[in-house]
Amino acid sequence: MTDQTPQVVRSYLAQLDSALEGIPAELARDIRSGVEEELAGLDAATASERIEELGDPVFIAAEARDAMGTVPARAVVLEAPASSLSASRGFAITAALLVGIGGFIVPIAGWIVGMVMMWMSSAWRRWEKWVATLAIPGAAILAGIVAAIGSALGQPNGEVPIGMLSGWHVFLIGVPSTIVVGIWLLWRARGRVFA
Repeated sequence: MTDQTPQVVRSYLAQLDSALEGIPAELARDIRSGVEEELAGLDAATASERIEELGDPVFIAAEARDAMGTVPARAVVLEAPASSLSASRGFAITAALLVGIGGFIVPIAGWIVGMVMMWMSSAWRRWEKWVATLAIPGAAILAGIVAAIGSALGQPNGEVPIGMLSGWHVFLIGVPSTIVVGIWLLWRARGRVFA
């Protein structure tokens, strides 16, 4: 592995090395090289997805022991590497829920807190964060434009009443868009490995 190897890969291989203790060196080396080959050249996100498919290093080592018919010399206890709160699954779920329904709990501020948490989290890719950030204001602006056009077409003198711009059109499009974005964020974060 090189210096450019993602941290998630280095951590996974270190956990695998610890789990393979007590297995004959040649077999442990073969298993590690196979896993290392699977993860070589992948970016952090793709590597995280592949690591999830490979499974827990303890289970990989247990399968090797079962195949050999041996039991571990000592129990291997792996602790998850210390990670920040913003990298946890709970933080990502809370962020997505606040984006989706935070504005109903604490108007405007709940949504803003959800957006800040979403941007702090490593659960989503940058483009997903931008889509979530721009979708809700974009829907509200679109609703305002639709309301303005509809109002202008309905007025004989072409004047647009100010009340129509902030009326039920914005509400009917803006509210469901926050819920849809929150659900979309939860869906995009599913199955991702949280470092």
